[in-house]
Amino acid sequence: MLSEERHKAKIPEEFQRYFWDVTFDELSWVKNRQFIAERLLNYGGPREIKWLLSYTGNQFIKSVIKNSRNLNAKTKNYWEIMLTPANRKSR
Repeated sequence: MLSEERHKAKIPEEFQRYFWDVTFDELSWVKNRQFIAERLLNYGGPREIKWLLSYTGNQFIKSVIKNSRNLNAKTKNYWEIMLTPANRKSR
C-alpha cells in the first residue's frame, strides 16, 4: 500500500513557488520525480525535504545527488554530508 501511495504522490500546492518556470498543475510525480526532487533539494526548506523523504527515502536522494547536473555545488555537498552514516564522517 505504501508503494501505491508513493506512486500517486500529489505535490502540495504550497510547493508551487519552487516551480516558477513550469505549469505546476502539469507536474506528475511519476513522470517528473527527478526534477521535483532536484528543485526541492536546491530550494526547499525542512517541510519540503520531509515531504520528499516521506515519498522517496535516502536511496533515491543519494541517486539524485550522484547523477544530477541541476543541483548546485553547495546543495550537492550538503546532502552528501547529511546522508553519510555517522561512522563514515569521521574518516
